[in-house]
Amino acid sequence: MSTSRFETTLNALKQGAKSFTIEKAVHNIEGWEDYLGKHDHAGVKKVVTDLGKLKKLLHAGELDGEAIKKLCQQLGHDTVAVAGKDETATSKHIKEIGEALAAAN
Repeated sequence: MSTSRFETTLNALKQGAKSFTIEKAVHNIEGWEDYLGKHDHAGVKKVVTDLGKLKKLLHAGELDGEAIKKLCQQLGHDTVAVAGKDETATSKHIKEIGEALAAAN
């Protein structure tokens, strides 16, 4: 995987939720769903399921900021767990995204 998806996601998370339009956020989520859906790992499957839940929350008529924040934080913790203790470049990127999600406000 190229680092551009990691960088785009990480930059958006660091800038805050308002840096992404709903359309861009959903497009980014769908890219992650596609990428992660190719991996057969229980932790990854939970992340993909929660990404689907996040899309539904973003498509709601009225956004529930607290529910979105809580789900992003859960996604962050689960993403860090999926990265595990590996020290590869990919694992480091995954951990960084997970930590940014877990710190979502």
